[in-house]
Amino acid sequence: MMTEKRSSDVIIMLGTYNGAAYIKQQLDSYQAQSFHNWELWCSDDGSADDTLAILTSFSQQESRPVNIVSGPRTGVCANFQSLIASPSIAGDYFAFSDQDDIWMQDKLARAVEWLEKQDPLQPALYCSRTQLIDDKNNPLGLSPDNSRPPSFRNALLQNLASGNTMVFNKCARDIMKSIAHLPWVIHDWALYLAVTGCGGRVWFDSQPSVLYRQHADNLIGNGMEVRTRLNNFVRTHRGNKVAWNDCHFRMLDALGDRLTPENRHSLDCFRRIRQSSWLGRMKLMRQSGIYHQKSIGALATWTYALFNRL
Repeated sequence: MMTEKRSSDVIIMLGTYNGAAYIKQQLDSYQAQSFHNWELWCSDDGSADDTLAILTSFSQQESRPVNIVSGPRTGVCANFQSLIASPSIAGDYFAFSDQDDIWMQDKLARAVEWLEKQDPLQPALYCSRTQLIDDKNNPLGLSPDNSRPPSFRNALLQNLASGNTMVFNKCARDIMKSIAHLPWVIHDWALYLAVTGCGGRVWFDSQPSVLYRQHADNLIGNGMEVRTRLNNFVRTHRGNKVAWNDCHFRMLDALGDRLTPENRHSLDCFRRIRQSSWLGRMKLMRQSGIYHQKSIGALATWTYALFNRL
């Protein structure tokens, strides 16, 4: 007699900090998932509002495991790094979650369906577009779609998707654990770089999986507004991109031979742009194969190379 295949465990990694205003809606969306076999690990980074009380109440009425731990209190990225690195957390798949969004009902089901088709010995990452909403849950439109494929050459320039959409396998988690002691620019970009750099697979789902809340307290936000783009452009020309790339280079160097030969070549060309003449920088840009998902981002990148801000 055949027995029904047991669904794989998904570990939801939730980072919280003073999230009482919206967190109940996020927790409710976990319970509404069509995929039921999940476990919640929440790292609270020192909330002074009712966040912990809401989480505690949720843990008492939820039949699935809910684990609440204290975060390092050094920022959102370090908080997620602490969850990635925790030896107490084990599962088949792992999902980043912010405190103020709402997951669509089939988010985990879609991600797991794709991940279970991938080689478990290779890193794999699911991510998607988002439906943007305001603080009253009114729709604001969709985040951009991506016409070009996910790759390491793209990851060197930009993150493909918001971390709140990301679900990844154990192999990807193990890679991230090995570099969790190093500084990251931000957890989702680090994951995209590491998975693609090590030859893993990424699926960017054009169908949104998360209602992504945009409000005054967003630490990162969607970043698609013209003013935000302009501010990012100015900050990059003042040295932001240089500092980010320094951080990425240290992280990628630590991965060593796990990077594929092709990706090591792209990384080497990209790194040598700084030490080259104007003409050399232009040649290395092409040799590295790097590309941006959007033409405006590609144009900005060429200006960074022109003025040696990479």
